[in-house]
Amino acid sequence: MNNGVCSGDPEWKRAFVGYIDKERSITGERFPPMALATVDVDGRPAVRMVSPRGFVGDGFLRITRDDPGHWTSDVLTLCTHARSNKVQELLATSDVQLVGYLAHTGVQVRLGGSASLLFHPDHPNHSTLALDMRQRVWLRHPAAASDHSHDLTRVDGCDVELDAEFIREQAYLHHEPVRQAWYSWPPPGKPRSADPSLYPTEIPKIADVAEKEKYEANARRNYVLIFIDVNKVDIVDLKQATRKIYTRRGDTTWSAQNVNP
Repeated sequence: MNNGVCSGDPEWKRAFVGYIDKERSITGERFPPMALATVDVDGRPAVRMVSPRGFVGDGFLRITRDDPGHWTSDVLTLCTHARSNKVQELLATSDVQLVGYLAHTGVQVRLGGSASLLFHPDHPNHSTLALDMRQRVWLRHPAAASDHSHDLTRVDGCDVELDAEFIREQAYLHHEPVRQAWYSWPPPGKPRSADPSLYPTEIPKIADVAEKEKYEANARRNYVLIFIDVNKVDIVDLKQATRKIYTRRGDTTWSAQNVNP
């Protein structure tokens, strides 16, 4: 794009994805687990491990149903149960930080940014996604702009149509059945009930059709996708003894500074 709004993968994302690819070749993990830091309702730090779903546009997180995989972004996604503590924390304070350590490559990555939550359309908290991702999305390969079979954008204006609900649905569908079932369970962090029927392990295996539909509806309603608008990145390569900090400017460009590890 030539308007200064849409560009290409920033340097930090290229580096991060490169490290992830190296780690995946050893562990087989699609995306490494990361620690998510938030501020709890009492103003204290709260940290837990999360499994990012990946960047919007990448893999199964295509931006629309008709997107053949032309688009990518630097918006990282996470998921959570609608009644988890982190939901209330993020609704109150959207600033977050994630940190991941890639043990086999010896790299630590910290991502700072702002979180926006997308609830299921049937959930009381559902609203239009606050984050305008059009400024965070660009063509994976510029040559794709010449493919007129997909009217995805005006190349000169970054007028990209994104379907946030489609992205949320794809994130849910690409969980294993066991993980999907967790979202039908009672609220996380509450005392566990003695009734095992409240904790199905795989919803498709429930024999009663009405019960199966009820749990499936609950799981989908409780599934929240979190979009992280990254604005600061700190990458430490312990094997090379290097550290680089990337900071997003007011627009979509980034500054980079080599600092001491």
